[in-house]
Amino acid sequence: MNSHTVPRFLLDQFAYDDTVTRSRRLWRYERGKAPFRGISTKRATRIDHYFGDPADESREAALEARLNQEFENPVHKFLDKLSYQTFVMTRQDIRKLTRYITLLFNRSQNRRGATREQIAVAIESTRAFLADEEKIGRVAGHWTLEIIRLGHPLSRTVTREEVRRSAEQMIANMQTEQHQQTAYVDSMERAMEFLDEPLDRGDWMMLETTREIPFVIGDAPVITWKRLANGLLSYGHGFATEDVEVILPVSSTHCLHILPLVPRTLAPRRPVPGEINSAQAAFATRACYAWKNDPALDQILQPAFGQVRMGINAFSVRHRNYDNAMFELFMSGGSSFRTLHR
Repeated sequence: MNSHTVPRFLLDQFAYDDTVTRSRRLWRYERGKAPFRGISTKRATRIDHYFGDPADESREAALEARLNQEFENPVHKFLDKLSYQTFVMTRQDIRKLTRYITLLFNRSQNRRGATREQIAVAIESTRAFLADEEKIGRVAGHWTLEIIRLGHPLSRTVTREEVRRSAEQMIANMQTEQHQQTAYVDSMERAMEFLDEPLDRGDWMMLETTREIPFVIGDAPVITWKRLANGLLSYGHGFATEDVEVILPVSSTHCLHILPLVPRTLAPRRPVPGEINSAQAAFATRACYAWKNDPALDQILQPAFGQVRMGINAFSVRHRNYDNAMFELFMSGGSSFRTLHR
């Protein structure tokens, strides 16, 4: 099943009319390559089985249907009207866009790549647990009491070795590509149930440019930054972070600039097209797209490509302390505990 990391309808707002194919096409910009003409909006950002779950083949179709019906279609009904000066967004429109932007952020390849780093943190936490004999003993005792409390037959106490085997099996499972893909699909479904209140209640503005100096759209089009006191931009901050700004180009000439409802220490500045286009390249995993071939535009994009790697140098969770995370999971009665008394 083919999935799109960026919806075709959104890509179409950045395309040109091709007289040969009689269809909408894009110019593709990539690191170290000359701009390439004629990319179909149907094929750009399309990846086979992107939302596939090795543990449940039915999930991909169900997830795609929800994305289309609950998040994409409600916004695509008015997305092209955002470029009209006469169009005014209602509170309902902003709520729909909030959910659209949240899912658009989570479905990018850059975001999917962050799942691998999150799992690496979980593996490190599990290994830290395995190195602590005192905690292993506490878990073994706790599991013994829980099995008795639940009324399951038990002729002996749970051993430390059984706890170790459970933790080692968890590590082996987390290291598989199958687990990483399932974990990513899990994160998409969690995101579908979440409404980002600071984003929804923030200050929504529209930036404009001309077709001669167009906005581009990258394969990870929702970007975040904080502008520092010296005017420079720091990429990759969470939607609820102090001073964060959220950017989403919606056409070649218009771009959403959102100030989530968070504490602000600096007065925001109005971004210029070059800043936005450079950031699109920085967040892109592979490419940015535009309606035309422009050497000046390519010059802006080339040095920025691939600067932001989610989970590595942006949106990283490594600043948090996870030393006790797996110990707490085992003590709460996770899947490893349940396997002992089935």
